[in-house]
Formats: sequence, structure tokens, C-alpha cells
Amino acid sequence: MKSFVTGLMAGLIVLSACGGGSERPMNRASDSEAKSVAELKRQRDATVRFFEPMKINEGDWLDVQKEPGETFEEYIVSSPTLPTDARRTIYIQPIGTFTRLQSETIMKAAEYMRAFYSLPVKLNATITLGNVPTDKKRLIKYRNNLQIRTSHFTDDVLPKMLPADAAALIAFTNYDLYPEPTWAFVFGQASLDKRVGVWSLYQFADPITGKYDEERLLERTIKIAMHEVGHMFSMKHCTKYECLMSGTNHLLETDRRPLDNCPECLAKVAWAMKYEPADRYRKLAEFWKKNGNSAESAQMIEKAKAVESVK
Repeated sequence: MKSFVTGLMAGLIVLSACGGGSERPMNRASDSEAKSVAELKRQRDATVRFFEPMKINEGDWLDVQKEPGETFEEYIVSSPTLPTDARRTIYIQPIGTFTRLQSETIMKAAEYMRAFYSLPVKLNATITLGNVPTDKKRLIKYRNNLQIRTSHFTDDVLPKMLPADAAALIAFTNYDLYPEPTWAFVFGQASLDKRVGVWSLYQFADPITGKYDEERLLERTIKIAMHEVGHMFSMKHCTKYECLMSGTNHLLETDRRPLDNCPECLAKVAWAMKYEPADRYRKLAEFWKKNGNSAESAQMIEKAKAVESVK
């Protein structure tokens, strides 16, 4: 299973081969693809002014991981995992015991995901963690903190739950996660080709009080959730811009990232989902207006105008 992880680490991303299916993707090449790709390139270029070039500070993801990134052109020829005619729904599976605030945040993330990817999103009923094998969990004694290995979800639990019509299945949990024994934690992990992933709320709480900053909780949740789903559509980490799809190694880096994909990753989503960028921006603007972030809403409107001006 090819996978990407996001979080503090002292190891390497694990990649192993996995065969793909033969079902016809919804968004494969057509007679008009060359024209649409050319238009998306122009729309991509029209949004460059809204994004900052990637900055690498000590301790950041790219300070530790050396990744080449991926252009829009590289993505479309990489045979990415995409929605198909029969697999169009993103499923969210909450696993754990959630507070009212956590549950409301997950519901808002599901709403944002619908606008972000232009696919149906179904929020499943919450289930408990259940029994976890001893080799898939550990106790951080100095914090009395139970951590669950991500492979428990991505290898053992989620593949068995994957609905036939699922474009992707992402688990939201409030348990802390780790991908390998040498890693301290991860925010989430997703497969590039098996359409499953897991993401955790745990690291967003204050380590002393255990409480959440409500505004930051929503923004952090959205950033990591959209990021992990992007991986499930085979999008690699962005290295060119400060981007929602950029790797993040700690919360300060997460908070620095924008709430949207950069120009390269915008074009990937638009191509993969057959999604008109201006429509996407207006839906995202409406979400942020509804949820009290007028600055983000206004910038989404400006991005919509920028891509609409492309001839």
C-alpha cells in the first residue's frame, strides 16, 4: 500500500507496491481533454498571486523529508486513483467517543469536503474503537497516553468497511496516532491507491489543559481532512507553494498553511473531479461566510473572479 503520513516523525515514509483495479474512472481522457487541460493551466496561472512560495523553517516537514513535489502535468499522467461512475461518494467514519464540540467540527468538515471535492459526502454513525492488537498500540507512559498505529485502521479496519460506491473512506478519530515505532505521532495517514485513510483530532488539543481553541479546531480539522482525502486521490505533497497539500510536521506549520489548494493542486482537483474552479471557489466562499470567516470568504470570491477572467 502506498501511503503518505503527516505529523512529527523520526523515520521514513513507507512505500510498497499494490495493484490497481480495472474499473473505468469517471475522469479519464476524452477527446476534449487537451482543451480542458490547457484551460486549467491558464486558470492555474491566474491564481498564483494568492499563494506564497514554500518556506522551509527548522523542524518543518521539508527540513526533514526530501520530496520532489508534483506538478499538475505530472499528476495527470501518473494514473491517479480517481472517482469512477460507480464510486463517487466520500465516506467519513468517526471512530471513538466524541464531545459535542468534536462532533460539530466533524460535521462541518464533512460540509466543507462536499464543496472542496464536489462529491457526495456521507457521515456514518460513530463506532467505538473496539479491540486493538497489542502490536498496533502503545502507551506513552509519561503522558499516560494511548496511541493507535495507523495500520490498524488503514490495513485491518477500513478496507473491510469500504462501500462498493466509495470514492474514498476516511476515519476520524480522537485517539492519538503513530505510523511506525520510531515516530512520535502523526496527524493522519492515507493510502495513495487503496482509497482509505485515518485522521486524528488528538494533537489539536492543548497538551496541558486538553481543551481546544474552537476557531483553530475547525481550521486545523479542515486542513488535515482535506489533505488526507487528497492523498486518497493520489495527490502527493506539494513543495512549490504554501499549500493545503504540503506536508506538515507540527502545529505551527499546520497553522501556517492556507485553507485551500495552491494553483498546481487546484488544477489537479478540477481535472480529477471535473470541477469548475469558479464554482468551487464560490461554494467555499459560502461556507466561510456561514462560519464567520469573512476574510477567507472574500479571498475565495477573488479567486473565483480570477479564474473566470481567463479566456
